[in-house]
Amino acid sequence: MDDDFFSHGMRGLVAACVEEAARRGSTVVEAEHVLLAIAADPDIPASHALAEVGLDHAGLEAALRGERLHSLETAGVEPFDAQSFALGRPTGKPRWGASVRMAMTRQRRGAGSREVAVLIGILRAEIGTVPRALACAGIDRVRLLGAVEAAV
Repeated sequence: MDDDFFSHGMRGLVAACVEEAARRGSTVVEAEHVLLAIAADPDIPASHALAEVGLDHAGLEAALRGERLHSLETAGVEPFDAQSFALGRPTGKPRWGASVRMAMTRQRRGAGSREVAVLIGILRAEIGTVPRALACAGIDRVRLLGAVEAAV
């Protein structure tokens, strides 16, 4: 995906997405990193819709942790402390992952801010890490999507 993937007005969000991915040792920016970046910035209107259902940055991190633990358990893998591994920060330019690319194709044009359109694209995903994390957290993804779409 080229540098014009997000508009110039979203450079701050792009940087925050990359930082979220790097903080987790990933060289690929996925939908969950975008969602974390949106949730972390109270100046982004889309973050308010997430906060209303308990998905501030900490709540979203907890939901993602729950999804990871559930996925490991389902696969029969014992959970491990990721902090005990010495993961270095990725170097070089990160790649945009498939979940972000798909979110961009599902986004709702004319949905107010570009961040809200991206959030809608992420919430429209029926499979993947984000829908599983929302389900693990007991959040109705379809209802949340409807609330976000109704608000714009």
